[in-house]
Amino acid sequence: MKFCTIVCIILTLGINYVSGKISHLLVSSVGEGVMLLDGNQEEQPINSSSFLPNDIKLSVRPKSGIETLAAGYLFRFGSSTIFKCSTESIKMFYGSLFIRSRNFKNVISISGPETSLKISGAGSCLLEVETNGGFKCVGVLGTLRLVTQNNDSLSLLPGELVITESSSNTLSDKLTVDLGNLFETSFLISGFSNSSSFDDALKSVASSQKLVIGKSYNANEVKSKEGDNFERVTNQNHLNPSVSSSDAENTGKFQTNYQLPNNSPLQELLGRSPKRFKSPAVPQSLPSETGSSSVSPPARPFPSRLLRGN
Repeated sequence: MKFCTIVCIILTLGINYVSGKISHLLVSSVGEGVMLLDGNQEEQPINSSSFLPNDIKLSVRPKSGIETLAAGYLFRFGSSTIFKCSTESIKMFYGSLFIRSRNFKNVISISGPETSLKISGAGSCLLEVETNGGFKCVGVLGTLRLVTQNNDSLSLLPGELVITESSSNTLSDKLTVDLGNLFETSFLISGFSNSSSFDDALKSVASSQKLVIGKSYNANEVKSKEGDNFERVTNQNHLNPSVSSSDAENTGKFQTNYQLPNNSPLQELLGRSPKRFKSPAVPQSLPSETGSSSVSPPARPFPSRLLRGN
């Protein structure tokens, strides 16, 4: 019976993958899991190893989370997230979402209260519903393409954060997120059981970003705050972390008591006063057969002629 159930699940996921439709299989839960909200707003629990119903509002319990599998995708829904699934999109009313796409041909639509996004490519990202109805999206792994309703698009790389403007349906300028701090504090990443390969990929991209940010100029660093919320932190001494605050304040000021040296640069280089040498005397002209003088010096023989003479 258990074998037949596994075969049916695999066949269902395979058929949905070929047809381009998405069915969410609930594979694991943290805490109290997810509840189904019926027409009377009464909550009914959904057990693991079952498919989430489509076009019905679902609610993740506080301090809980769920992980689902779909054709070419892995999703994680955060605490107190309210959403609705369909065969081609996810409707987010409130909360946060982790998306991991395993195929660069994957395309999924994520709609919110005031805006919507199409996310394509192979990679991972964190997404959160903003209070104004827009989205906040952070790249975690790989490269994802974000496209808004107004066809405003960009490529999202690990450590980059963008916000959708709900009024204009456009994407904001990119900010930089401290991935090391994010991976440690984000419930959607550290609160679930991860494979060793996924953990290794996270450590690799976090260490690479640390090296790049340490050498970058005027980088904006964003650190996570309280799980999947973010606040912007300005890095003042990004050019040289060893510079103290007093040195940073004096940077750019002119030194008024500086005096030019008396010694010339050439004397300072030689360690003595430079001497001028007289130019060699020009050989006097020899009288020619015609009586006129010639100033041309005697021609020097070629080395080959000297060898022949010897």
